Amino acid sequence: MKDLLAKQQVRFLIAGCFNTGLDFLILNVLTLAFELPVIVANCISVLFGISISYGLNHFFVFRYPYRISWKKFVEFFLLTGFSSLVIQNVIIFGFELLFDTTFGNSLLLVPDEAGRHFLAINIAKFTAVLVGLVWNFTIYKFVIFKKPKDDSVLEESVAKPADTA
Repeated sequence: MKDLLAKQQVRFLIAGCFNTGLDFLILNVLTLAFELPVIVANCISVLFGISISYGLNHFFVFRYPYRISWKKFVEFFLLTGFSSLVIQNVIIFGFELLFDTTFGNSLLLVPDEAGRHFLAINIAKFTAVLVGLVWNFTIYKFVIFKKPKDDSVLEESVAKPADTA
């Protein structure tokens, strides 16, 4: 198991699954229990997810040795927000237009309207998450959590165990 967790891609997958599950849970609760419009619910679930994702990617996935900073968080938030809010909402909206689902009037073969609503939302969201996955990993690895070539420049910023508490 230790060897498996040594791979950055495996850690990204684990963190992503956790975060995506949380995102789906919040989306479904907001749309199905509170009847919020899907795009509004998606924005809320994504904003919550981005905040959790920063910590997971900083410490667990990329094992970034520097302290958490507002500057890095804002950079992460803006780049992840683009994929999560813009790309995902465009795909979800595209599903509504392309498949004339309007999230509840789907042609999916499910016996009741609630089931069709649930499936339509989640199929669209799942597709949107897959598209954002490639964008996010690339941006995180090569922009957000890119380790400087000269470690001595940021040596002062290295987080020590006592500093992260």
